[in-house]
Amino acid sequence: MNRLLYQVLDNLNEGIVILNEYLQVMYWNYYMEEVTSLNRYHILSQSINDVLPSLNMKCYQDAFRDVKEEGIIRFFSGAFHKRMLNNSDYFNLKVTRIENEGKHFIQLEFINVTSQFNQIKQLKSYVNQLWDTNRNLKEKEKTIHKLAYYDKLTGVANRSLFYEVSASLLAQAKRNKSLLGLMFCDVNKFKSINDTYGHEFGDKVLIHVAKLLEKAARENDMVCRYGGDEFLILLPDIKEVDNYDIVASRIEELTREPARIQNITIPLSISGGISFYPIDADAIDQLIAKADAAMYAAKQMKGMETYFYRMD
Repeated sequence: MNRLLYQVLDNLNEGIVILNEYLQVMYWNYYMEEVTSLNRYHILSQSINDVLPSLNMKCYQDAFRDVKEEGIIRFFSGAFHKRMLNNSDYFNLKVTRIENEGKHFIQLEFINVTSQFNQIKQLKSYVNQLWDTNRNLKEKEKTIHKLAYYDKLTGVANRSLFYEVSASLLAQAKRNKSLLGLMFCDVNKFKSINDTYGHEFGDKVLIHVAKLLEKAARENDMVCRYGGDEFLILLPDIKEVDNYDIVASRIEELTREPARIQNITIPLSISGGISFYPIDADAIDQLIAKADAAMYAAKQMKGMETYFYRMD
């Protein structure tokens, strides 16, 4: 992998580890250094089993073997698999296979979901308070629905709602033998924005981006915050593959001029990847993986420009 890809991975707000076929660490991004206090230069070429003893469990070892040999994607929820990286945070783990020059590598993607668990605890507490005070039932349902299915910061759909809606739309597409599109969007250099202007300003940027994507999307499309500065857009009722360009062109137009947020003007661009059922995959997680890969390719091709790419 080239230097540009390393820079992209180092700017992600999630842990990325790449292993070779012998499960030795080939890459360890800055986020992993922060959450584990393990310097990459001290662990390169070491076995992941030695570096992270928590992954010695049979379920992880079986997953590594399946991913390496069969190329399937494995996912571990932080709700059931605790203390993967430390004793204080919850992480979801996604395991995928990467192929390069005829060799197979394994990518470990650690996504911090601690805040989601805290929100669930807060939600339970809030629900109990609602029942104790005998508030109006419809008001309770509305409040719970918003907390459970919409991102607290940006107000767009969260992962829970995304997976429910995407399952329904995928089933519909299968029945109708129609296309279902998925766009994977990522804010370019978001970590740099956070580091320069602070996390509070970074949150304002995410709110701005969410509104921008909703404005660009069609009436029946769904915008979801997938995590960090990553967003998904579901595109139902796509007639032709090239029709996604309607939404992509709107996003490009809306990011053409610098964004003004809290009296600060900054350049803002978005990289995106596209995938389609049934052309690229027949399952939602596979569509996400394909669009995610296309998004990284878009970053490599255009850098700081808003650009969308679909892999053949």
